[in-house]
Formats: sequence, structure tokens, C-alpha cells
Amino acid sequence: YRIGDTFLRRFDMDRHTLHRQTNMYYPFANLGDWEMANFLLQSNLSMREINSYLSLSMTKKMPLSFWTAKELCGHIEDLPKGPHWKIHIVPMHHPTTSPVELYWHDPLECIEALFNHPFYAGKMDYSPFRVFTAVGQIMRVYSEWMSSDRAWELQVKVPTGSMLCGVILLSDKMNITNVCGGKVAHPLLISLANIRMNVRNKASSHAFLLTALMPIVEFIHPIPRIHSVLEARLFHTCLDFILEPLKKAAQLGRMMADPLRNVRFCFTPLVAYIVDTPEACMLACVRGKMSPVTKAMYKDFSDPFRHGPHTGEETLCRLGSIRCDPNDVKAYFDTCA
Repeated sequence: YRIGDTFLRRFDMDRHTLHRQTNMYYPFANLGDWEMANFLLQSNLSMREINSYLSLSMTKKMPLSFWTAKELCGHIEDLPKGPHWKIHIVPMHHPTTSPVELYWHDPLECIEALFNHPFYAGKMDYSPFRVFTAVGQIMRVYSEWMSSDRAWELQVKVPTGSMLCGVILLSDKMNITNVCGGKVAHPLLISLANIRMNVRNKASSHAFLLTALMPIVEFIHPIPRIHSVLEARLFHTCLDFILEPLKKAAQLGRMMADPLRNVRFCFTPLVAYIVDTPEACMLACVRGKMSPVTKAMYKDFSDPFRHGPHTGEETLCRLGSIRCDPNDVKAYFDTCA
């Protein structure tokens, strides 16, 4: 295929290229100016706290190129852009105390940003492989996702010459007070299974990108137990909306440049979703006393054999067999029970 662009190449071709020939830290004045900006941006300080710090007499003696948080953000806006934030108002069939706002990045842009990042050159795999402990090929070693049987099974289903970009999702409920006033959200992170495990698992590698802040809102419903059902529906609705670009790329493929600028025909199957048990049950549409990955109930967890898998196809079949209006949440919940 043809030669593509990487982030660094786009960085070197933007409108400030001439300035960077004499000052590699532009739009910052020098290394010290950039270090101060980087420190403030990486800290947990709010915009008001940054303004307070920059207004200190000692700080004003420093030769900085910015004196307010707004000017600092303006410098950042001058830098070449990665995936940009979008907002989507989620329509709801049931009343909430506030509008449901979903902030998200295009996950396909996030995957592409990881796939062609120069840092990962030589640190990712492009095709499935098998590793054995000896030449006799008796004992097999499983390490990276590309060394798994599943990677081989998926590879034979895509066109010859194309490759897999395995998608990893991660989510966990946490507080984001510093971002938007004490609200709670589910940060949804995304990574690439092709990146080798010893690199991906290091926080300093930044191999997981924030792709969405899943909204958590307060529903107005007279029955308290229905609130959790509505929250789970909202999560599934948002997830379905966010992952639509990845679904299309998994079916049709997408041309993407690797870290060496080689353009490859890529498919993006979801290969892992890292969550704790309560979230796993919510994603699998099962109650908390049932395994999210098998058909075992909590009483069966000590059985010496493995129960049958809990598959998405079976879940969809069961949901489709329910003869009840999904918008009548109480009746739907009672029918499912």
C-alpha cells in the first residue's frame, strides 16, 4: 500500500513549522516555559487555581509566555490536534433531573492515533504468531494477544493482506470533581491489543486513551429499584453510540498508517473489555448473583467443571423473546425476572 502520515509528520507540517526551526518549543518561549506549562496541565489544579498561582509575585518574576489559564489553554490549542472532544445529547424515554450529555472521542481516531504513534514502532505485532518452548512444538507459550488461538481464528476471516487491530476497552466508575463540579462518570478507555503487553501495561507508555465520559444521571421514577435498570440502559445506549465507528471498521476495514508510515488495511474487532464484576454483570445483562461469562449461578461457583459460556447471541435471543414494551420499565423488569 501507499505511504501515509504519522502524528510527528503532521506536527512538522503545520502552520508553525517555520517558528519551530528556531524554537523547537514553540508556541512556548523555551524549555523552562514548556516545563512550567506541562507541570500545570498535568497537575490537578482547576483553572481558577492556575490563575491564582500565575498571579503570585514570585511566579511573575519568571519569563513565562502565559499569565492566565486561558492563555495557557490558547497555547495548547495552537499545537497539532489529536482526537478532539465531541458532545452528544442522549435522548431519553424517561425523565431525568438534568440533560444527558455524553462527552466522547471518536474511538477509531483513538485507535489510529495509537497505531501510527512513533513511540510504538517496534513495540507492536502486526500478524498472529505461535511460540513453543522447543523445536518439537509440544508445549506452546501464550503471551501477547497475537499469540492466541482467537487471533488466528479472526485473521483467516479478513481479506488476504489485511491485519487485525484488536481493541481493548476499560471502564470503571470514578469521581471527576476537578473536571465538572463533583459529577460522577464512567471513564471509558481504549487501547490496542497489538501493542506488546510489557509496554501497554506501563502507565508511562500512555497506551490507554480516554475515549468517553459515560454520563451518570439521576432518573425521576417512583420505584427506586428501577433506577439501576435505567442507568444500565443508559450505559448500553451510550456504548452502542460511541462504538459505532469501530463496528463499521470491524466489518468493512479501515486504511491506517503504522508508525513507519506504511498504510495497512485494518479491521478492529473487540478482543477484551476490562471491568470489575458489577460492571461485567451489567454489560452481560445478568444479575449480580450470576457469572457474566458462564451460565453458572453463585451456588455453582465451586463446581469442579466449567459451565457453558454466556454468549452475546444467546442474550440477544432471550431479549428478543420478551413480549413486553421495553419503555414500560417495571413490566419489562418483572418479565425478565
